[in-house]
Amino acid sequence: MESRSPWAEREVDYAELVVGVVIAWGVFDGVSTLVAAALVGVEFESNPLVRALLPTPTLALGVKLAAAVLAGVLALAGERFIRTVPGWRCFFLGLIALGAGVTGLNLGVALAAV
Repeated sequence: MESRSPWAEREVDYAELVVGVVIAWGVFDGVSTLVAAALVGVEFESNPLVRALLPTPTLALGVKLAAAVLAGVLALAGERFIRTVPGWRCFFLGLIALGAGVTGLNLGVALAAV
């Protein structure tokens, strides 16, 4: 008898994808941006809004988290519509992958400075 993983047949839920986007872009990107800025310097941040907030790290992280949470709330509010768009799962998975890539880039910058 073959043992199957519980993930093999399970489809990722919409809310889980939204939470993944919020975590990738709010938490991981926010923290990795702070780490990179602390090791390399604030002046190397390409986003002018984030660069202006980085001298106060808690404010910078708070703004990034707030923006990600707001996007998540809007995505949850529009779930009925978004589920009608073809490829919506791929879009969310792409956003999560892009957030992971940005986090990796930030960490790469931080490690290069060490």
